[in-house]
Amino acid sequence: MSMHLRTAIEKLKDHYINHLIKSGFTEETKEDLKRLTITELKTLTNDFSK
Repeated sequence: MSMHLRTAIEKLKDHYINHLIKSGFTEETKEDLKRLTITELKTLTNDFSK
C-alpha cells in the first residue's frame, strides 16, 4: 500500500510543479521545486492563481 501512496504523492507533486512551470509563475527549476512539500507547492499555486 505504501508504494501506491508514494506514487500518488509523486504524481500530485508533478502536477503542481508542471502547472507552476507552464504558467510561468516561477523561475525555479523543476529540481528546486521537487524539494518542496505538497503543501508548499499547493500554496505557491494558489497564491499565483489569485
